[in-house]
Amino acid sequence: MYTVLTLVVAATTLQGSTSDSVFERLRNLAPDAIAPVKNVVLKRDAMELRLDSGYAYLLTPVSGRTIGIAFVGAGSLTFQPPLLVEQFNLQRVLGDTGISGPITAAAFVFADSTAEELKRQLTFRSRGLGDMGNAQDAVSDALDYLVDDRSRSAPASLTAALLNQSASQYFAAYVKRARGESVMIEYDPLQTEEMALYRRGKMLGQRVETVCRFQRSQDLVANVSESDEHSQPLDVGPYDIDATIEGNLKFSAHATLQLSGRIDPQRWAVFYLYEELDVDSVSGGGQALAFFRRDHAQPLWVRFPRAIGPGDTISLRFSYHGPLIALGSIMEEIIPRQYLREFAPVLDSWADIRSELLWYPVYNSPQRYDMRLTFHTPRNMQFASIGRRLRADTVGKVITTQWVTENPTNIASFNIGRFEEFQIRDPRIPPVTVHFNAEAHRILQTLIPHSRSGAEDVGSDIANSLSFFTQMFGPPPFQHYYATEAPQSHGLSLPGLVRLSWQTYLSYSSKGSDESFRAHEIAHQWWYYGVEPATYRDAWLSEGFSEFSGLWYMQTVLEDNEKYLKKLRDARDDIRRERGKAAPIGLGTRASESWRGDYSLMTYQKGAWVLHMLRNMLLDVRTMREDRFQAMMRDYYMTYRGKRVTTQDFQRTVEKHLGQPMDWFFDEWVYGTAVPTYAFSWKAETDSTGKPAVRLRVRQSDVPPGFGMYVPVLIKFDQGEAMIRMLVRDDKTEALVRLPAAPRRVILNPLESVLADVKTEGWSNDR
Repeated sequence: MYTVLTLVVAATTLQGSTSDSVFERLRNLAPDAIAPVKNVVLKRDAMELRLDSGYAYLLTPVSGRTIGIAFVGAGSLTFQPPLLVEQFNLQRVLGDTGISGPITAAAFVFADSTAEELKRQLTFRSRGLGDMGNAQDAVSDALDYLVDDRSRSAPASLTAALLNQSASQYFAAYVKRARGESVMIEYDPLQTEEMALYRRGKMLGQRVETVCRFQRSQDLVANVSESDEHSQPLDVGPYDIDATIEGNLKFSAHATLQLSGRIDPQRWAVFYLYEELDVDSVSGGGQALAFFRRDHAQPLWVRFPRAIGPGDTISLRFSYHGPLIALGSIMEEIIPRQYLREFAPVLDSWADIRSELLWYPVYNSPQRYDMRLTFHTPRNMQFASIGRRLRADTVGKVITTQWVTENPTNIASFNIGRFEEFQIRDPRIPPVTVHFNAEAHRILQTLIPHSRSGAEDVGSDIANSLSFFTQMFGPPPFQHYYATEAPQSHGLSLPGLVRLSWQTYLSYSSKGSDESFRAHEIAHQWWYYGVEPATYRDAWLSEGFSEFSGLWYMQTVLEDNEKYLKKLRDARDDIRRERGKAAPIGLGTRASESWRGDYSLMTYQKGAWVLHMLRNMLLDVRTMREDRFQAMMRDYYMTYRGKRVTTQDFQRTVEKHLGQPMDWFFDEWVYGTAVPTYAFSWKAETDSTGKPAVRLRVRQSDVPPGFGMYVPVLIKFDQGEAMIRMLVRDDKTEALVRLPAAPRRVILNPLESVLADVKTEGWSNDR
C-alpha cells in the first residue's frame, strides 16, 4: 500500500507554510480554472489516457504550485500490466487481464511535470463553461484514495515534495470508467515497484486495495532485480540503544543512530514507534530538534536543522518511555473467566511486550544495520535479546547486559519474565538457552487436562531441528540461540532469538503440530535471517520454506510419514476450496489486503506444497533416495547465504538441479492458482510382442489450457512394485507402458506428489 507522510499540527513553519496548512490545502483541492480539451494523450509507463473531448480544470495551488488537474468528458484508458502474476490478479479482481475502455472523468495529482505538459497543450482561463460539479466529484474521489483524514496522511513522495518545495516524479490518476469500477493509477518513485493500480478497499476499515504493482518498464526491460534497488532518500547507520526495564516493568530508552543523505536534500525523516510510547526529546547536530507526532499514531517526523543531501550526515538521539510491557494482558483474554482467580499469580509473572518490533524508532527502509543494545533489567527476571551477549554485570537489584548483532538487521526484539532457565550443549549445534515459566505451567497442568510441562520437549525440538537443518541446508547464521516463552498464541523468530507460544510448552498434542511449529520458527534462522526474501512478493521464500521445513523435521523426528502427508492433504483441501478466489503465491503479503486473498493459506501452506512437489520431482524413483533434493536445498542456502533473494533466484537453483527450464512450473504453482483434478483409469494389456503392458489415461480438468505436470504412477505387481512419471497435459493424456510382469494395482499420484484431486474411474473406451 501507500508509503505515507503524516502531517501534524505544528507551530514551526517550513518555507512559509505549516505542515498542517499543507495538508488542509491538499485536502481542499478544487477547480480554479478551465480549458477545453481536444485529443490530448497522457502516458505514464503502462498507462495511457486519451482525453478525446471535454474540459480540463486547473486545481487550486498548494505551496504556490499546481499539483492537480481534473478532466470531465469523453476519453479512454488503457492499462496493461507486464507481469503474468499481475495480469492474473487483475483478472481475479476486476475480470480481465488488462483495462481498456471509455472513461467519463479523471483527476490527476502530481509533483512531476504534468502541469507543464498539459499547459503546453491547453489554454486555461479563470471562468468559462464546463461541468464544475462533476469535476469536483472526481477530485473528491481522488483525494479519498490519497489522503486519510484520521491520520492526516498522504503519499510521501507527494507531501515531501510539497514540504520541501522540490520536484518529484510522483503522479496519481483517479479514473472514472464508463463501465466497471473506477480505479487509481499511481507512479511513486519511492517504491521499488513504482507502478500501481488501486481500487477502493472492500474490507471493513480499508480505504484502498492494491490490484497491481510492478517495476517501471525500463527496469523490467533491463532485468533490474528489486533486491538491488534502494529508493529511499537516506541511508541509516548503526543503532545504539540503551534501555531500562524497571521491577514494575516500566520502560524507557535512548536510541542513537546516524543518517546519511543519498539523493535530493531532505529536511524531514519519518520513523515508526509504538504509539503508546511517549517521545521526550530528539536531538541532532548539537541541538534539540523539532519533532511532530499525532496522538496514538506510529509515525514520528523529525525536522533537521538543515537539509541533508548527498555526502551529508546527521546523528540523531531519541529519548522516550511508556507502557511497552504489561503483565499477562493477553493471557487474560484466553484463560476462561472461571479460572482467572486461580491463575492470577501466574498473570503477574508473564510479561507481554505489546509491540514486539516497534519498541525503538525504526526508519522505513529495506536497509540493514549493525546494532549495539544495552539493557538494564531486574535481577530477579530472566532476559534475552537478539545478538551476541558481550557482558552481564550485576549491581544491586539490576543486571546490565550488552549485546551486539552478528549480522546487519532491521528486526530487533527481546523477552523478559520470571523464567527458569536451562542450557543445551550439543556438539552438533551452537549453544542454546531455554527460558520457560515453570510456575505458570504447574498451575496450567491443573486446569488443562492431559497437559504437562513441555520445556524439555521444547529444548529437544530446538536442538534436534537446529541439527537437522544444519545437516540439510548448511550451518546456521548465529553463534548462540535463545528459545523463550511468550504469552501469545503465535511464534516469532528473530536473529538468534525465538519467542515461542506458551501453548507449545504444554506438550499435549499428539498430531505433530508442536514439533512442526517449533521447527518452523527455528527454520526462519535459515529462511529469513540466513537467506532473506528480497521483496514482499518473495514472502513464501521465508514462510513457505519454514512451513515445509517444519513438516519435514516433524516427519523425520517422529518417523511418521502419515502425519506428514495428512498435514499436506488437509492443506490441499483448503487450497482447492479457495483456489477460485485466493491470490497466487507470487502476490506475497499483498494477498492480506483482500478478504479473498488467503495470505496464510497461499504463502504458508501452498508454499510448503511447492517444495513438497519439487521434493518428489527430484526423488529417485528407483532407489527412493532424496539426495538430489537435499543437494538442491543446500546449494540454494549456501549460494545465497547472507543475501537478499527473489523467487527468480530460487528458480535458477531449481533449474540447475533438474536440468531443464522451470518457467512452466513457477507460472503454474507460484504465479497461478489452478489446482488440477485428475480422473484416472487404467487397463492391463500386452504390447505387439505379447509382453505385459498397462494403458494409462488421465482426464484433467479445473486448469487453464496448456497446464501440465509430471505425475508419478505407482505400479504394483504380485511381487514388487515400480514407479514411473507421466506428463499429464491438456484435457486428456494416454500412455502405454511396457512392464516386466502383469500389473495388479496402479495408483496415480502416490506420496501426494502433486497438489491435485485424484479420482479413480473404471476404464471406458468411450472416454
